[in-house]
Amino acid sequence: MRRRCYFMCLNIEGFLRNSKFPRDFRGMFRDDSGRQFTPDEARDHLWSEVHAGHKVIPCSSECANPCKHADRGCAGFDYAGGGCPGYSIDNEARDESAILEHSNA
Repeated sequence: MRRRCYFMCLNIEGFLRNSKFPRDFRGMFRDDSGRQFTPDEARDHLWSEVHAGHKVIPCSSECANPCKHADRGCAGFDYAGGGCPGYSIDNEARDESAILEHSNA
């Protein structure tokens, strides 16, 4: 059996439609220094992603395009709606702790 690791993504339109402002926007994002965005900054960030043509955004710093796991078969994050295509973990330890470590990254 082939094993793959996938990372979660956020459907931007769904979040904007179903979330209450400002309550649900608190603590959503951090900048590169680790500072939390204000609710206004978080909402602006989501709208900038929409205006860039993105339907989904990664929830993990592990996801990007190009992907740092390209050597294991990841084609890179698909912002158009496909999200994380995943990568092979066949060559890694097959115990449960290895799977959990990747899924919590």
